[in-house]
Amino acid sequence: MALFLLTLFFGATALWFARRVHTEIRTGRDWPTVPGTILERGIGEPMKAHGRMFLPHVKYTYSVGGAVHTNDQVYQVRNSGGYPTRIRKLVDSLPNPVPVHYDPNDPSRSYLVANPTSIVWILVIFGVGAILFAPVHLFS
Repeated sequence: MALFLLTLFFGATALWFARRVHTEIRTGRDWPTVPGTILERGIGEPMKAHGRMFLPHVKYTYSVGGAVHTNDQVYQVRNSGGYPTRIRKLVDSLPNPVPVHYDPNDPSRSYLVANPTSIVWILVIFGVGAILFAPVHLFS
């Protein structure tokens, strides 16, 4: 019974997280852009969940309505990263000036690169699979 409940919990958590990520991606998808200036770029800190994966580090400035903002959020969903070679390729490929997507309701919130939606589908497949597999634990 414990494995059944644990499997259901992980499936439901994956579906909840997929919905959260999907909502965040959809919300920022239509934000306007302005040109920004890259101040620093490189490979950032290791990701907490996976020590061999790293966050991108790009510090940039941009101006909206005469106010200058500085930010370091690269991906639309914060704390997204990858393996060092992929992150290096990403940060080196960013043009300068870089298009900065900013929140029209709070211009201090911004990002440079939209997350791929594939992570949402991976989470949905895992969540549904776990929920469908959970009853197996009741009969084993």
